[in-house]
Amino acid sequence: MSDRPAEEQGVAEPSVGDKVNAIIEAAETAAREIVDNARLEAHNILRMAEQEASTQITELTREAAQAKTEADQYARDMTEAADSYGTQHRRTVEEEAHRLLADAEIKAKDQLEMAQSKAEDLERNVVQRHETLQREAKMLEERKQRVLESLRDLAAQIQDALVEPVEKSPESEELVDALDVERRR
Repeated sequence: MSDRPAEEQGVAEPSVGDKVNAIIEAAETAAREIVDNARLEAHNILRMAEQEASTQITELTREAAQAKTEADQYARDMTEAADSYGTQHRRTVEEEAHRLLADAEIKAKDQLEMAQSKAEDLERNVVQRHETLQREAKMLEERKQRVLESLRDLAAQIQDALVEPVEKSPESEELVDALDVERRR
């Protein structure tokens, strides 16, 4: 059957099935790595978005508190100056101080609401990105399964082609005819 001596046949090259199995294992490993990387990326994106939202909220809250502190200081200064100008001027200055304080509180409230809105937008974006990454990971997993099934079908066809006896002599059979497993069945 073989022209090689028996000791050379002992060190045989891997069979086609072994090679196909190695390809399948490599595809599964690559798919697991892709899924793991996608999950890690989603986790990192969530963590970064939470950190960014927290930093922005802290910064905007600090700015609002500083504006309120400055407004409070301004109101106190104006009140002290008003005392020296008399009762009439005092009322006018106090009203202005209260208006400024109310404006500062409105501004602080607006900035806080804006910061919370930005934080909610960031969180919504992170959730959407996470969902997108999960969908992509699922699609990759499904694609991996389809590829594995195709490789298994191919391996079965190759195995069938190798097992079946050839009816014609190899000299008269063309390569295309030899590989056409469906026709020989």
